[in-house]
Amino acid sequence: MAITEIGKVFVFKMAITLCNLILIHCRIIEVNLGGTWIISNANNSISVPGTVPGNVHTALYRNGNIPDPYFRFNDVNYRWIAYDNWVYTRTLEVSEDVISKGNILLVFEGLDTVATVLVNNVEVGHSTNMFHRYIFSVKGVLKTGMNKIEVRFTSAVLYAKEQAKKFPYRVPPECPVPVQRGECHGNFIRKEQCSFSWDWGPAFVPQGIWRNVSLQAYNSAAIRDITVTPTKGSANITWQLSVALFVDSAEDGVTGTIVLSLPQLSRSQKLVIKLSQGIQKISFPEMLFTEKDNIRPWWPQGYGKPNLYTVKVVFLSSSRDEQSSINRNIGFRTVKLRQERIECAPGFNGFTGRSALSVSGRGFHFEINDLPIFLKGANWIPADAFEDRVTSSDLWNLLKSAVEANMNVVRNWGGGIYQHDEFYDIADELGLLVWEEFMFACAMYPVDVEFLNSVKEEVQYQKLCVDRYVGFIIIRPSYCGVVTMKMKKLWRPTGITPVLRSQDTTRIIRRNQVSPTPIEGGTLESEDKSRPFLSSSPSNGVDTEKEGWVAKNPNSSYWGDAHFYDYAMDCWNVSYYPKPRFASEYGFQSYPSFETLAQVSVEKDWTYNSAFMDHRQHHADGLLREILWLVGLIFIVTQAQCMKTETEHYRRLQSELIKGEGRTMGTIYWQLNSIWQAPTWSSLEYGGRWKMLHYFVKDFFAPVIASPYQEGGMFRLWVVSDLVKPISRGAVSLKAWSWSSFTPLYSKKVSFNIKRQTSKQVYEDEVETLLQSSKCKSARHCVFTVKPVDASTGQDLGPTNVFYPTSLSEVEGISDPKLKIVKVARMPQKGEFSVYLEAQSPACYVWLVAKDVRGRFSDNGFLLIEPSKTVIFYSWQDTTEDELEKNLYIKSLYDLYA
Repeated sequence: MAITEIGKVFVFKMAITLCNLILIHCRIIEVNLGGTWIISNANNSISVPGTVPGNVHTALYRNGNIPDPYFRFNDVNYRWIAYDNWVYTRTLEVSEDVISKGNILLVFEGLDTVATVLVNNVEVGHSTNMFHRYIFSVKGVLKTGMNKIEVRFTSAVLYAKEQAKKFPYRVPPECPVPVQRGECHGNFIRKEQCSFSWDWGPAFVPQGIWRNVSLQAYNSAAIRDITVTPTKGSANITWQLSVALFVDSAEDGVTGTIVLSLPQLSRSQKLVIKLSQGIQKISFPEMLFTEKDNIRPWWPQGYGKPNLYTVKVVFLSSSRDEQSSINRNIGFRTVKLRQERIECAPGFNGFTGRSALSVSGRGFHFEINDLPIFLKGANWIPADAFEDRVTSSDLWNLLKSAVEANMNVVRNWGGGIYQHDEFYDIADELGLLVWEEFMFACAMYPVDVEFLNSVKEEVQYQKLCVDRYVGFIIIRPSYCGVVTMKMKKLWRPTGITPVLRSQDTTRIIRRNQVSPTPIEGGTLESEDKSRPFLSSSPSNGVDTEKEGWVAKNPNSSYWGDAHFYDYAMDCWNVSYYPKPRFASEYGFQSYPSFETLAQVSVEKDWTYNSAFMDHRQHHADGLLREILWLVGLIFIVTQAQCMKTETEHYRRLQSELIKGEGRTMGTIYWQLNSIWQAPTWSSLEYGGRWKMLHYFVKDFFAPVIASPYQEGGMFRLWVVSDLVKPISRGAVSLKAWSWSSFTPLYSKKVSFNIKRQTSKQVYEDEVETLLQSSKCKSARHCVFTVKPVDASTGQDLGPTNVFYPTSLSEVEGISDPKLKIVKVARMPQKGEFSVYLEAQSPACYVWLVAKDVRGRFSDNGFLLIEPSKTVIFYSWQDTTEDELEKNLYIKSLYDLYA
């Protein structure tokens, strides 16, 4: 930058500083209208104070009008709340300074959902989409002195029902299955789809002002949004940064100066602009960076630091009397989805029915900064049925738990909400990629002009929102994969032909005769070249597009991403699992802990066949099929072991191609978190408590694992490495143990070397031969452990893994280990405590519980093969050694036999 240019920027910055210090009207006037409003129902029989952001249910609960909505059967008992219409009211005193401004706006960041907004009894706007930001002009309606603001909500349940009635044909699914105890026609309203119920969640269908609302007044312009897009440079340019600003001008001819700066990189740009009335996009000249700038890229967890830089933008009007600013943290990174063709072995004919152009199949993997990444993560659902109860602390705790379990990605599932800003900020800070989805899930949707136009605005706004953040890897706007799989049986009885279904699907995705394309035609793909785009999940990737956007078999193992659920199978038998390119959904259900269920139940509910347990189970046959083959009622063990078996299967397939299938490059299991206290597929309970599964995730998602399994009478041992460097001198310590001794029956070192980011079989033997070599009396009497180590130093490369040569229901020789907690001691690090355990014999699935102290253990659900062990407890609250010790108890698989 020339000296004169630096001087100009310096003078401009000084002007901004003086503006801040001296002028009363320097910034645009912005009044936060959050806080207390009055909430009333349609006939005014109920009137209570309520907090904004918030909703009706939580307002009634906090004022004592209803008990905890999550308690026992209250999701159904208080369904009348969703059927009533509610009004939010508040008064606002306005000064002459505000009234004198040329632009006076009410800005609603989120209205849930069908609402009419009035100021001083004059209608100023209307909402039908939970996912829009609404900006309503109140110039000429607002007056000096006291003003009345009303937001009149219409029942979403009744609105959806009326919309369905008016539509010319039925749009399935019309209602959830009865076991979900839900509400109908959720697909006819642009609202959180799971609020009408899901197989893991309740139907509250809330109403309210669910995000911030403010009054803004100015004569010049206000910055609304910013997009920042980094791309790799060429030649001596290492990075290029494109920045665009969206500015809302009060009138034509507004002039001013915009300064863009990156303080950490000592870079600035200045633009003098003249604006037209309304919102317009202002693009800055690309910033170019060379090696001298020493840009540190943003990396996902496990591959480097998630380095972030701050972008600051300030607009100052020419008269220097108004200022608007915005700050964003950004990261330098590239994201690519590779779908290269995979050729099959000669003579392979596994693609019967496919065209000649695609018979070889395609890979499906992501590259971050040109490095192939095996994605490891889980699906995120809303953390609460009432979003105002989800705090920044809650989001941090849940996402930090994902990172602590070695995840590098979360998938924001399309039946919930576009997440809060804090969610994406935290993900960026922690190095978590986000597979982002537009909010469509497991349904067809109406495709009239009104609906499509609403979706178009939604996509445009949410596209700006996701552009603020770093770690997005994919945007899935549609739902046709799930529809194709789950809804085929519904076409004939509803009169919806496959042709009509396909047309409706493509109208959402592509340009058509009814409406401009909300997603593909200029709204998404043409504006965002920095992130991959898929039409659905599951999908066949680019081949889905070739099939007219509705794949005939979207769950194919040869293309794209796949979903897999089978609750009737023996989940320890790996031959039942598919070999997909990418597993984006799979899972098994379990109950949460007693401690979590007890929060919303009474003693008579604490049996598995109680009315309460039946009420909370929203999935037909629920856990029944999953437990019959194992050991009674150990739900958490079953879920953990099944998910371990399936996930390690996918990780082993990273480098394998078996009859055209395999080369799996990602696993995103269903699901990370729970929306309430109930049986779900989650690894984290409602409130964040780790299930046994999450402790298993920490191990089976470790960067290096030794993975044993048996198939067809053979014992096979694999090593999987996500490290970016090869392991040249590795060894797997293979040991056999009886159930009666802490001394191993057998020990063997299996040497290996492995390339970076790959999987490899390092040992194979017949199971019977292994049992004989290890001096096991029989498969029922022993257990094996494996651990990868550095052969040169003996240093651990990964966690200990366990191989059971037979089903646990057949195990013999387990005796009472007499587990006890000997000592709890505070450690130097704040919030950390050592917990010292002892046992008299080996114990399986040792499980530690801290009843009323929130936190997690360093290890849990483990096989104890030593007489003593120390684990660390990481407390999420202030506590003492005595308090923690009083809240601890320990058990194991033996307790279920006893």
